[in-house]
Parts: sequence; C-alpha cells; structure tokens
Amino acid sequence: MSEILEFYQEQAKASSLPEPWLASLQKEALDDFSQYGFPSRKNEEWKYTLLDSFLQQRFYSSLKLGSVNQNKAQDLLPLDYQLTICNGQIINNLQPFGQQLPKGMLVLPLLEAINQHADKVKPYLAQLLKHEHGFHALNTAILQTGVFIYLPEGVCLTEPLVLAHWQNNQEQAVYPRHLIVAESESQATIVETFDGQKDQNYLTNVVTEIVLAQKAKLVHYKIQNESNAAFHIGHLAVKQATQSQFESHSISLGGRLVRSDISISLEEEQAQCLMNGLYLPGDNQHIDHHTTVYHHVPSCQSIQDYKGVLAGRSRAVFNGKVIVAKDAQHSEARQQNKNLLLSAQAEVDTKPQLEIFANDVVCTHGATVGQLDEDALFYMASRGISREEANRYLIQAFATENLNRIPHSAIKEWIANLINTKLE
Repeated sequence: MSEILEFYQEQAKASSLPEPWLASLQKEALDDFSQYGFPSRKNEEWKYTLLDSFLQQRFYSSLKLGSVNQNKAQDLLPLDYQLTICNGQIINNLQPFGQQLPKGMLVLPLLEAINQHADKVKPYLAQLLKHEHGFHALNTAILQTGVFIYLPEGVCLTEPLVLAHWQNNQEQAVYPRHLIVAESESQATIVETFDGQKDQNYLTNVVTEIVLAQKAKLVHYKIQNESNAAFHIGHLAVKQATQSQFESHSISLGGRLVRSDISISLEEEQAQCLMNGLYLPGDNQHIDHHTTVYHHVPSCQSIQDYKGVLAGRSRAVFNGKVIVAKDAQHSEARQQNKNLLLSAQAEVDTKPQLEIFANDVVCTHGATVGQLDEDALFYMASRGISREEANRYLIQAFATENLNRIPHSAIKEWIANLINTKLE
C-alpha cells in the first residue's frame, strides 16, 4: 500500500498551484491523503466495496488532449449548451459560448475563474466537502481541471447546460473539480455525463460542489456510462439555503467499479431536495451509491428514490442515510430503495438509515429485493410475447416511475434510449 500512496503523493506534489491560498489548500489535502490513504473494508462506509483491482494498477494524472470520435459525437446529448471535456480538458471555444449565456452568468475553466473571479470562488471552493477518505483528498490535492458555473441573483438559464466528460487514454486519471454557485432566485439545469472509449482502463475521480442561495432552484443530472473497464469515483456535495429547491437525477450504467456519493446539507428552513436514481450493473460490474441528507433546521423536506436492475455476475450497494438534528422539528424525509435481480449471480447490499434526534417529524424508509414476476411472464408468454421481450417490458415498468420524475423530455428520452441499449 505504501508504494501506491507514494505514487499518488508525487502526482499531487507535481500539481501544486502558485496562488498561496490554493497551495495551502492543496497542501492540507495532501496531508489528509497521507493520513487517510485509500479506504478499505475496515471503513464501515466501504464495507462492501473492495478496491483491490484499483490498487493493483497505476493511473497517471497528466492531461493529454484528445478528441471525441465522430461516431461517439453523434451519441452526445442533443442540447445546445454543451461543453466537451476530453481527458480532463475543455475542448470548446468558450468565448462564443459565453456570449450566449444570460447577462452576468459565468461558465469558465475553474483555474481561469480562480484567477479572474477569486471573490466568487474562494468562499466556496473545497468548503462543502469534508475529506472522509483518500479519493476526496486526492481530488483537492491535484485540483488540475474543472468548471466554475456562476448564476447571478434572479438569472434563469432556460436550457440545460451539459458538461460532457469523455476519456480515451489508457491508464489515465482525471480529477475534475466543478463548483456551481446559484445566487438567490436563480434557476438552472446542469447535466454531467461521463463516457469513455470501449474497453479503455482509466480513472475518473470527480467532485462537484453546489451552493444554492435563498429560493434558488437547480436540477442536476449525473449520467454515468463509462467504459466497462473504467473506475469511477464521484462525490456531489450540496448546501441549501432557505426555500431553495434541488433535484438530483443519477443514472449509472457503465464502469468496472463505481462509487457515486451525494451529501446534501439543508441549512435553512423550507429547503427541499429530491434524489432520484437508477443503476443497472451487468457482468463484472460493481456500482455503489452512498447518500446522506442532513436536516439541520426545521421544516425541510427530502425525498430519496433509488432503483437497481442487476444482471449477470454483478453487485450493487445502496446506503442511504438521513440525519435529523434535535432542533429540526417538522422535517419530512422519505427514502426507498428497490432492486430487481435478473440473475442468480447478482448481489445487492441495501441499507437505508434514519438517525432522528427530533420528535415531531415525518420520516420513512424501506428497501426491497426481488426478481421478475413469473406470473406476469407466463401471462405474456400465453399472449405470444417472447421471454426476452417480456423481460424488457417488466424492467421498463419497474424503472418508469423514476424516469417519469425527470422533468426535461429530451433528457428523459435520451436516458431511456441508453437504458434500452444497456438491456439489449
């Protein structure tokens, strides 16, 4: 273990930035990485996710500019506001892109934003996510790429903004660090997609931090469809002020080993959040979701609804946690996780948790694991429907409720097509 820690420590040291406050931030993160190392099964939060296959390899963090091949470009989400981030680097010309945005809105490479708008970046960068393990710390210590999105007060971005991540370099590591700041009464939809060249072995270690001021509304999509040989570690951290509304729609399809975490802090009254997720691991895939919602104050609402469809020799983990503080009376928290096993070799570990320290709350949680309904399959067979087609109908019905939570019709259709392709 010491050799691989030294390998990543050296990469972090080589990424040190010249600004004193950033260099200090990176140094603290590197110290945390040296202290925590990579998580093991001794860590309760990583009990069901084994990192041996990751630790046996070396991923290099040098940014190598690449291009998205034409066939893949045709598969990208068909929306106008789209940044393509290839092997960690933005390949768009941002000047004409920025001219199309509402007045005062900023979409910039993170390092450029730090130089030009430090007053908007410094109060929030690396302030939301506490380093709980080595991947968090390594992302902060390297801090080499990412996007800064700033929404001024009252600004509404009417069309979704897509951050399309693509990797095609073998054994490369990228560490995107995105920061989204939405001032009061602003609105936007942000889509993060993650994809890669088939069978390429690489690492994505991404952190996205989102700050919502009073009455801000933000819808966030994470659509993970990495190469089936890739490793994906991601964390979304959100801080919400009074009457803000946040939606997370998480779709996880690709990757060899995937860990996708969300932490949401409801810090002022009447904040609301929705966390909607679908994951479909197949043969030799491991997909792990951990979610945490902190109800710090009264009269906030959180809803978590995750579903999994597991095929072949796959494994999934879902751990959803809601923490309601002593003074957070009149909180409402609902959480459910349902799983459909398509194979006798598929495994799922599900653990919804409630930690409630207030007494006047409405909190529910539940989890189920099941198989396709044989009676329904028999009925469809009697109507001349093939077993394969009947399976697809039942799986689509299982996922429909979560897909219908997606508010944007073009995004919903695109995701549905990805899922259908996965099921073929």
